[in-house]
Amino acid sequence: MLVSRLSVARFRVARMSHIEQSDSFPAAAAHAREGAVFPAGPGATPAGQAGESSGVRWRTDWDSKIDSVSGSCWVNAVASTVLDGREVAVVGTEDATVRMLDLATGLPVGEPLTGHEDSVMGVATTVLDGRPVAVTTSRDGTARVWDLGAHEQIGQMLELYRGPVNAVAPTVLKGRPVAVTAGDDGTARLWDLATCEQIGDHLVSACSEVWAVDTAVLGGRPVAVTSEAEGPLQVIDLAAGRPLGELTGHDGPVQDVATTVLDGRPIAVTGGADDTMRVWDLATCEQLYSRPTTEPFAISAGLVDGRPVAVTRAPSVYADGPHYDISSQVLRVWDLSGRGPAGQVVDGPWFSEAQTVTPRGRLLVSSHAGLAALTHH
Repeated sequence: MLVSRLSVARFRVARMSHIEQSDSFPAAAAHAREGAVFPAGPGATPAGQAGESSGVRWRTDWDSKIDSVSGSCWVNAVASTVLDGREVAVVGTEDATVRMLDLATGLPVGEPLTGHEDSVMGVATTVLDGRPVAVTTSRDGTARVWDLGAHEQIGQMLELYRGPVNAVAPTVLKGRPVAVTAGDDGTARLWDLATCEQIGDHLVSACSEVWAVDTAVLGGRPVAVTSEAEGPLQVIDLAAGRPLGELTGHDGPVQDVATTVLDGRPIAVTGGADDTMRVWDLATCEQLYSRPTTEPFAISAGLVDGRPVAVTRAPSVYADGPHYDISSQVLRVWDLSGRGPAGQVVDGPWFSEAQTVTPRGRLLVSSHAGLAALTHH
């Protein structure tokens, strides 16, 4: 099933709090402060029916601070970093701004960062010359670099894309911080963040949009994994600027890709329009396993309590028929070591735009109106 980039981007709710044992759940979809988590069975469960199950519960550390995050605008992307000793979230919104929130309180950190001329589609954080920075991508065809401590833009990738820039992923190449961007113009590009200049030729020059990108380290060398609307998943050696291999197995387009480490080896987790999540060994480009799941629009990966997990977001599928409800979202948490679902979070339209697993094991989940942080314990 071919999915347009508009539908994928619009509902890419992009990357949670204490897990507590409980014998009962609220009977309806929860407020942003609390969402039900229960063992995931085959297929999805529509929002509002989670009260029938027992298991564990996710509790948010702070309210979503809706007005403080973005007013009535969609939150399209989220990342995290440490700023002056405190963990903060960095969000990109539909109103072309970049905002920070203190993860201890949920309160804004400084004023919004402005400069983009259209929706912010991707956010990634890294360190440049010892200072935390964010790299953002936008529908305005640019990627920009922000000094988060100084609260100002420090650079712009001047080779503008011919269309939206969908995603960004940072890494380190020969000791210097770099970022890989993916765009609707069919290219993936490598940038030196200190100079904001492109390194080498395009990493990918495709006949269709490049939807997603993430980076990993393979044998001491940085690599990128890209997904295209009408092409293969490619593993690219960033030092050489050429593909190392392809990840083949999905039947149809792949909406998102995330990387992490499993048993000491770098892996990629992908979600496709063929209603599967697949896990790949990047060293061999072989599929380790796949799991059926409602078509995942977005995937994030990281460590929770020291265990690698993936988080997928998908529309609900109702039991009375094979129809999707894009307005009602399902988040699933997958234990990558155990190769199975660790839980399912159902919270209706609240989950709608972005998710990420922070380095400290929190799951940040955004919606069109705000952001919540949940912590596993």
